[in-house]
Amino acid sequence: MRRNVIIIAVVLLVMAGGYFVSTRFTTPTGGQMANAGQLNLPAEPELAYNFTLTALSGETISLADLEGQWVLVNFWATWCHPCVKEMPYLQHLADEYEVVVLGVNFNESAATVTKFVDDHDIAFPILMNPDDVTLTMYQARALPRTFVIAPDGTIALQIIGELVPETVDAWFEEHVPPQQKTANLVGQ
Repeated sequence: MRRNVIIIAVVLLVMAGGYFVSTRFTTPTGGQMANAGQLNLPAEPELAYNFTLTALSGETISLADLEGQWVLVNFWATWCHPCVKEMPYLQHLADEYEVVVLGVNFNESAATVTKFVDDHDIAFPILMNPDDVTLTMYQARALPRTFVIAPDGTIALQIIGELVPETVDAWFEEHVPPQQKTANLVGQ
């Protein structure tokens, strides 16, 4: 009898937890988070938390070393479908705008990430193994999570969930300069 009561209590707790998660992090139709892709502009300028992480290439990258440049930091994982879906778009931003794109992988193995990067032709730096403090400071509890950091080191934009290209393009066109394309002058 006591065993049955414990089992029922555990089942009820699991159901309550599932209900909480489904109502807290999804839309009423069961889709992504209700504010997914929404551009969140900080009410007051907030300095971005500095981190130093090792890239998949072995290079050490520190956010502080990129001050003076626009930087997009995207927290992602290969098992996250919206993350995978937005990777080509992140590469597009890196190619088209004067912005340093950094992908911060959510604690997967180098072999898994290398295969993904190779399969998807990703050329921007992928940073590995973020510490708990970095994940906490950037509130990277749900993926993907994207931050655009202004040249002065402040967070200019936060995006929770999958990027919506039309919305992000409009913001980038207004704030971030395009890449300077050099003409091929060979033979002229």
